[in-house]
Amino acid sequence: FLAVSAAVAKGNVQRFNRELEVHRVPLIQSGTFLVVEKLKLLAYQNVCRRVHGVVAAKLAALGKAEQRHKQDLALYERAFAWQDECDADEVICILANLIYIGAIRGYLSDEHHKIVF
Repeated sequence: FLAVSAAVAKGNVQRFNRELEVHRVPLIQSGTFLVVEKLKLLAYQNVCRRVHGVVAAKLAALGKAEQRHKQDLALYERAFAWQDECDADEVICILANLIYIGAIRGYLSDEHHKIVF
């Protein structure tokens, strides 16, 4: 199960899903499948952290460091589409859920299509 924890820590949702499929039967037999499946939210949180870091660094390099807390949702949509084949609506739902449970701090601006941290 080390691969599952490594995938969560790196925010690698593809690998997490693959490892969850590999270990599905033993997890179900031990009664921990649903608990481990909840770790997917933590993997999503780590994806958001990595995207935020990359975008903030690019904005700082462009001399726009004061805008690093306002980021375009399209970047997150691309990252989630690559990691978990999510469409734009699913990304909004995932981000809203992460904000609701307190995993990330911020809000979504639908009018400007941005996430504000």
